[in-house]
Amino acid sequence: MARPLPEEIVAAVTTLAEELAAWCVEGRDTTLAVHEQAVLERVRRALPRLLGAVGAVTTSGLHPRLGRARAACPGCGRKAKPHQARARQVSTRCGTLALTRPWYHCGGCGHGWSVVETTLGVADRVRLSAGLRAWAVRLGTATDFREAAELLAELTGLELGAETLRRQTEQAGTALRAAEDAAAARVERTRAAAEPVEAAPGLLLVEADGTLVRYLDGWHEVKVGLVAGWEHGAVVAPSHVAAREPAARFGGRLLTEAARRGALEIDHWEGEVTGRGLAVLREAAMLGDGAAWIWNLADEHLDRRVEVVDLWHAAQHLHAVATALYGEGERAAAWARARRGALLAQGAEAVLAALRRVQAPTPEAAEVLRVERGYFTKNADRMQYPQYRLDGLPIGSGAIESAADHLVQQRMKRAGMRWSDAGGDALLALRARLRSDRPLTLPEARPVDRIPRRARAA
Repeated sequence: MARPLPEEIVAAVTTLAEELAAWCVEGRDTTLAVHEQAVLERVRRALPRLLGAVGAVTTSGLHPRLGRARAACPGCGRKAKPHQARARQVSTRCGTLALTRPWYHCGGCGHGWSVVETTLGVADRVRLSAGLRAWAVRLGTATDFREAAELLAELTGLELGAETLRRQTEQAGTALRAAEDAAAARVERTRAAAEPVEAAPGLLLVEADGTLVRYLDGWHEVKVGLVAGWEHGAVVAPSHVAAREPAARFGGRLLTEAARRGALEIDHWEGEVTGRGLAVLREAAMLGDGAAWIWNLADEHLDRRVEVVDLWHAAQHLHAVATALYGEGERAAAWARARRGALLAQGAEAVLAALRRVQAPTPEAAEVLRVERGYFTKNADRMQYPQYRLDGLPIGSGAIESAADHLVQQRMKRAGMRWSDAGGDALLALRARLRSDRPLTLPEARPVDRIPRRARAA
């Protein structure tokens, strides 16, 4: 026997069917585009009614008879009668849902509640459903808040203001950052991954770089980290972290992500067959542009590693020397190309020998020579490019350069944008998570009108 259809759902579907039937008369012999828009508009109007009908049928506390029954207080368990009927509106992916639900008030502990909070899981005074919040945060993370609101309206017919998207996005990013900080503290304390390990394939690759972002008080460096696998000469399955913070703190954040990708997994044991052996962790390659803070992070957090200075950054230093010696022109370009070829084929010693031979034409050129000799001397062990190439190791940090662009700059360096500390930090956390192909797991919603304003809508 067929299951009887709930009257509320039948009524909602019947209303939709009548509207579509009326359109069949009104829109006779029109184009597909016109039919498409007409049907979409009517279905969108029907969605709130359908959702409300399903909610009314499936939620016991909204039944007219059961809605008058006593219910246990979620706070203390004492039974209470319905205090009054209250109206509630919640914006959802299906449109605005209007509910009238019995409101309970516990005389013992003073707690107030309804089935919307306890059964449907929508906290008191929260205006957006979890699904609509997820859409709002996803769009606010991807593009500026005004454009995000326009896209939401165009694609779904749902109207949310740019300020609402900003608040929801910042709230989610702030909660995500707090979870990251807690995970970093746990990794530092236990020296073990704080989350289930998703090991990067092949050689573990770690890269770090910095890029400038404009905040309310001026330009500041945002640090970006990448953890990935290196297989068959390509970066595989990259994940990211990003924050504006001191290098030492960022190092813990980067280690936390590296641990999640397998950096603290034991590769093998060394020592005697009997007795206590020595655990040897997985080897990693650390790439950077030569900045001291990057190598300090590697020294502190990665036990087995190969440190590599990005070849293209080294080539920029050679270009600086060539310009100081010969000015702009073909002679300088030819000298820089020759030195770059020697660096790639023979390593840093060949370049240092060339830098010792040249004579500076001016005091300014002499100062450039002094600085660049120091740079190549300090990083000589990180420029063993012939051996790196034989071993199949990466020698270019293009992946982190690209990450700094698509993760930070494309969203946070648009015309006129300036960020507060809290707003920028929240968005960096979300951008890194989004670009790592990890789900944006949102915390429980809070009422948006309780969220303090922390940044300009951008």
